[in-house]
Amino acid sequence: EIRTINGLSAKITERYGSIYGAENVPRLMSREGDRKRLISDVYKDITGEFADPSVINDIGAMITYAKNMMLTDEQISELDCGGADTLKIYKKYCSELAVRGLMDYDDQMVYAAQILRRHGEILAYFQEKYTHLCVDEAQDTSRIQHTILRLLAGRRRNLFLVGDEDQSIYGFRAAEPGALLRFERDY
Repeated sequence: EIRTINGLSAKITERYGSIYGAENVPRLMSREGDRKRLISDVYKDITGEFADPSVINDIGAMITYAKNMMLTDEQISELDCGGADTLKIYKKYCSELAVRGLMDYDDQMVYAAQILRRHGEILAYFQEKYTHLCVDEAQDTSRIQHTILRLLAGRRRNLFLVGDEDQSIYGFRAAEPGALLRFERDY
């Protein structure tokens, strides 16, 4: 199979839903316009002001970065979000997703990693299904993506990364090209 890591995460959450009930898996908020509207609403609730499109984009990038880098609350609070309380916005955004039974694309990977860590039978299923993993453009993968890959490659350690740490273009989305440099040590 050829899949993106998000696509693989979707398969993991679907498998979890088929075993534990689809009602236990948040629905994917797949339209970017819905995400931007939610960010705008959260910003207005917290600041009392309307966010212009650039602020909405900055907040969206901050949320993506925080989830992909698996940041702590303290680390999130240190991120700049145009003078607004970054942690408060992040927490409210995540809370609103949960209340609505939704997840964004970044959450899809967060949930997949949580499922693989907590449910050994699902991890074993995917380790058997995908005995060899090859990741192209590995310089543009994030910490959460490397966590998923490490879990899946765990038993056999058949992981092949293709990439060039000097060509990473997704730092704003938490790309971690250093994982390529640590590959030989880690595996």
